[in-house]
Amino acid sequence: MEKTKNKVVAPRYFSGSLMLMLGVLGFYLGGLWVWLGTAAFICLVVLDVSLPRDEQLHDVRATGLQHFVLYCQLPLIVMLWLMFADMLSTSSGSVLEIMGGIFSLSFLTALGGLPPAHELMHRHGTLDRFYCTLYLTVFLLPMNDLGHVKGHHLKVATSEDSDTPRRGESVYTFAFRSLWGQMKDSIEIEKGRLKKTKTSFWSPQSRFFQSVILMSTWLIIWFSIAGIQALPLYILTMIIFYLVLGGFNYTQHYGLIRVIGEPIETRHSWNQLKPLSRALSFEISNHSEHHLKPTRFYTDLQPYPEAPQLPSIALCFICAFVPPIWEAKIVKPQLAIWDEKMANEAEKKLAEEANIKAGWV
Repeated sequence: MEKTKNKVVAPRYFSGSLMLMLGVLGFYLGGLWVWLGTAAFICLVVLDVSLPRDEQLHDVRATGLQHFVLYCQLPLIVMLWLMFADMLSTSSGSVLEIMGGIFSLSFLTALGGLPPAHELMHRHGTLDRFYCTLYLTVFLLPMNDLGHVKGHHLKVATSEDSDTPRRGESVYTFAFRSLWGQMKDSIEIEKGRLKKTKTSFWSPQSRFFQSVILMSTWLIIWFSIAGIQALPLYILTMIIFYLVLGGFNYTQHYGLIRVIGEPIETRHSWNQLKPLSRALSFEISNHSEHHLKPTRFYTDLQPYPEAPQLPSIALCFICAFVPPIWEAKIVKPQLAIWDEKMANEAEKKLAEEANIKAGWV
């Protein structure tokens, strides 16, 4: 695919930073303004759905900003969490205000943190990988880059992959099954590395040890502000956050099938080629090529309009939490096309079995 002649400069990718700044402003103003982050997400859904598809490979001018933006969203996310801790420490917020804080924090942390963390975990630079770990520490998942890069990318769309939702599987079960699967894969991968190098579990070179230090530091900082009495609300926030995080992952490979050991092709990932979907996700909505070339920089990913397509990431996220709408209106019609026109013979057979198991036939 040829690049468009239009120059698209890096500020297009600062839309996530802008959304995070709106969230910070909401917490600063206090009161019901804490819902501002949630409102920004709702506006994003409406805008992204209304915009036409964007199937162009943009020519991004190399200003350095497209690298910098991957780093600048973490301080905003940390600021949001610390402002939320301060809000809880005063015990002056109403139930409506606290819920607004929880939902805004969950949406903004997932949408503002997952895409840059994902981009950085596929880099080879030490600083990039460490910065990714800092993002993941806020998620309490500092090792999960291992399970993603060395697990999901090898197993994608197969029955072995915990990050590929099965047909008929609810987002409510997938979010936590995927989380547990990625954690197990990450631990097994690190155990294998330590065994090969004869390194102690508690060595400073161990990712286990580093993860304990990072998470302990983060939790001590947060609870020193919020107070231990905020523990129930912290747990509730993390549960909602993991649902939101799982919701965005849910749409990337839902129901797609690959025979174990067969090559990964463009048909094994969903693309979502709306302008805001692409910008906010740092082009991860061009998911088909990402799985073909995982280390390719996000601005160079080709859209592949001929690959399996779903609507806006934001719209799919909302619909995923209403399973009848998600299945009937969004994904089943697209999977029917995939089964008929894109699957090979072995995949067609597995798809038929999956449809029966899901109760779709």
